[in-house]
Amino acid sequence: MSDEQQYSEAHDLYTQGIHYSQQVGEEHLEKAISYLQKALELYNIHHTPIEWGQTQNTLGECYSLLKKGGRELNLRRAITCYQAALEIYTRDQFPDAWAQAQYGLGMAYLSLPSQEDPQPGLAKALLHLQNALKVYTLEDHPLAWAMTQNSLGNLYCLLPDEDRFSILQQAITCYENALRVYTKSRSAENWAMTHLRLGNVYVFLPGGDRQTHLRRAIEHYRSSLEFNTYEHAPEHWADIMHSLGNAYRNLPASEGEGEEDNLRQAIACYTQALQVYKQEDFPLEWAATQSNLGITYNLLPENNEQTRLEQATKHFLNALEIYTFEHHAVEWAKTQNMLALTYLDMPDGDLQANLSQAITGFEATLRVYTRETFPIGWANVQSNLGQAYSRLESGDVQQNLYQAIASFEASLLVYNRKAFPFDWARVQFTLGSVYGSLSENRQDNLRKAVACYRAALLVYNLEYTPQEWAATQSNLGTAYCQLQDEQRQASLERAIACFKAALQVYQRETNPQDWGKTQSNLGFAYAEFAQGERQHNLGLAIEHYEAALQIDFAQTAPLEWASLIFNLANAYREYQEGDRQKNLEMAIALYQATHKVYTPNLFPLEWAATQNNSGNALRELTQGNVRANLQAAIICYERAQQVFTKLHMDEYAHAVKENIESVQKALQNIP
Repeated sequence: MSDEQQYSEAHDLYTQGIHYSQQVGEEHLEKAISYLQKALELYNIHHTPIEWGQTQNTLGECYSLLKKGGRELNLRRAITCYQAALEIYTRDQFPDAWAQAQYGLGMAYLSLPSQEDPQPGLAKALLHLQNALKVYTLEDHPLAWAMTQNSLGNLYCLLPDEDRFSILQQAITCYENALRVYTKSRSAENWAMTHLRLGNVYVFLPGGDRQTHLRRAIEHYRSSLEFNTYEHAPEHWADIMHSLGNAYRNLPASEGEGEEDNLRQAIACYTQALQVYKQEDFPLEWAATQSNLGITYNLLPENNEQTRLEQATKHFLNALEIYTFEHHAVEWAKTQNMLALTYLDMPDGDLQANLSQAITGFEATLRVYTRETFPIGWANVQSNLGQAYSRLESGDVQQNLYQAIASFEASLLVYNRKAFPFDWARVQFTLGSVYGSLSENRQDNLRKAVACYRAALLVYNLEYTPQEWAATQSNLGTAYCQLQDEQRQASLERAIACFKAALQVYQRETNPQDWGKTQSNLGFAYAEFAQGERQHNLGLAIEHYEAALQIDFAQTAPLEWASLIFNLANAYREYQEGDRQKNLEMAIALYQATHKVYTPNLFPLEWAATQNNSGNALRELTQGNVRANLQAAIICYERAQQVFTKLHMDEYAHAVKENIESVQKALQNIP
């Protein structure tokens, strides 16, 4: 075969390769590659270098598109072809072909499947794309320039870098450059795709003004929807509607537009996406949208919390029809966790059944979230599991509390004070509450509660976390009040200091309920405090109890109100200062007031205690009809005795019996 015949045959083979490369389908790409490879057997790098290089470039393009036979292998072959072309094409002599090979190399390196360390491949991609722009300028090659700018934007989005904000800003610049060429009228599809990518970048852009970033994302998504309509491109339309929903869901409230407005917009977008995402056709997209709807309903600040949480539950359960442990373990676990959190927050319905459902969900999540693979997620789920167990009243309540402690302590294996100070403090605070609720080994567990609250105060302080600090001080004071060891008076003194500290934050105007509760607790601590002048302490107790009563909580918290009234009555009964008779009369009136809550049927023990203490006050009254007072005291004692006897509280019944006998003797001495 002569050189001329060989060249002609090679040219024909190359032409066939070009023809098939322009057809759609893997089989056409394979034919194109076959023809181009045969052409290279006839073209000679020394005698026909330009044609040889051109064929290498075209073969590189075919390999970069071919999926059959292994994506990575084909991309590696494409890289080899482009590199071979660059042996011929230099920027000075063949700028366009050189830029074509540089762009092809950049795209091949960019498209390589994720490696253990993607940085080297991405760095090569960046170098080659930047090289291509040395030839592809806006003035001389506007379409190629825009295409390369778009690809550079994609690359910057993938680059790992500590300064994520700066890298993504470069991506934004590249995409905005591309839009100088891609217009809706001249290149609508590329214009829409670039707007979509800009929206995605703004959604994930860290730092800066989050609201502004999300607003821009929404603008770009809506621009993309001008081309990607439901009728023209339903799948793209649904994808964008889903992304638009995510942007609205995360958009902070702004002037004239509240959080609920944004969340309602998100729900509308997700719901529209489901017009395309059918469970049978797009199962994963359908499940993701269902999950995001559940999250959004969770966030809605509606008044009817139960209704929206039930709606959220429905969507999470829908998602779990697709997300299974066997096939989509991570998404299954995420959805189980969100479902469990929803049950945990439900305010109405069968609260204990909801807590059981929450526990089931959290424990399911822990099948995937292990300490080794998802340490932070694992710790968070352990903490929430502890919350659920701590509130569970069905079954063995004490065992539930021990389960809660085990979960909280597990979370502290990850949440340490140095790395996660606020999570650590939050768990310490909650652990203190659980230890304080245990009835077994009461004093030992109260000491553990004290230790937990004091640990939390290593993080919480008055200046930066005043509400958490005050709540911890209040709970610590309560724990000190309940300690009954040989250091009782020292503990009460510490309790008083804690309650006073909490009142630096809790003000009647801004925190009325917390202020009232702390005033009541401070009154109790002073009433129990035996050091110093007893009557002075009782006077302070009365002062704080009466301050607590400035907050009207008789209807909202009747048991707490009755306990406060009972304690105030006890303080007046003991108080010797001022008009003693008026103090006793006040005590008697207060004991009687507690009967609005303490009835013999519902609260027999508390009712009996008020009857006994009323008897004590009545027998001390020395003014008025003394005989009538003593007779009334006997009636009160007899009522108390009946209850104590019925409750088999023999020691109390015997003490009341002695009181009755003492009053009866006093009656005999009255003329």
